[in-house]
Amino acid sequence: MDSEEWRAVVGYEGRYEVSNLGRVRSLDRLVRGGKGGLRPVKGRVLKPMAGQYGHLSVDLCKGGRRIRRMSRVHRLVLESFVGPCPDGMEVCHYDGDPANNRIENLRYDTRSANMFDRVRHGRDLNSVKTHCKHGHPFDEQNTYPRPEGGRSCRTCMKARMGKWVAKQGKRSA
Repeated sequence: MDSEEWRAVVGYEGRYEVSNLGRVRSLDRLVRGGKGGLRPVKGRVLKPMAGQYGHLSVDLCKGGRRIRRMSRVHRLVLESFVGPCPDGMEVCHYDGDPANNRIENLRYDTRSANMFDRVRHGRDLNSVKTHCKHGHPFDEQNTYPRPEGGRSCRTCMKARMGKWVAKQGKRSA
């Protein structure tokens, strides 16, 4: 079993910690009550919320000013254990599982590398499509790989070209 190591969340030192296993906890603290007095609050492990694409986030607060921010757990882990995100980079998951925020599963990499990971792990919606929107198969004969990336249906391209040529003929007549 892995041993869990905790480090301060960058920007929230003394309030929150994040672990190498991808968990976030609040620390014991004193909070101002309704009548202005201070009362102790016990720290706890926060329950993350899953976003639309499966990335886990936690809600972090700063002091009495009630500054709240939803923070992605994978970013908190890398910032605390590796350092700040370099310009032009983003957090990537080696195994393609956005809920696996263990430090050994995370890295900083380019947007392009992250997109290639999505295709490789079968998480990219366009790469797993077997037919175009008109029902033509994406097979070897009917698929045109676009130079800028992606693919097009040759049958649909021919139909569009035929309509364009017919339209050009009507204009010149």
